[in-house]
Amino acid sequence: MDNNVIYKCTACGKSFTVTISNARYPGGKERESINCPWCGAENGSEVTSGIITTQKVDTEGGVNQ
Repeated sequence: MDNNVIYKCTACGKSFTVTISNARYPGGKERESINCPWCGAENGSEVTSGIITTQKVDTEGGVNQ
């Protein structure tokens, strides 16, 4: 997965970015959930040894698409 991918939540429809910080640990990969920062709904998962962070995407005027 590329960093800073824009997702659209399957539950609330709002946009958010997903970033995976690679900890570069050998082995130890686990499935991590991708949760919407707006409503908390799970929007898939990734197998990684890094940390998944999400951030709300605001458009001009504070309205999300």
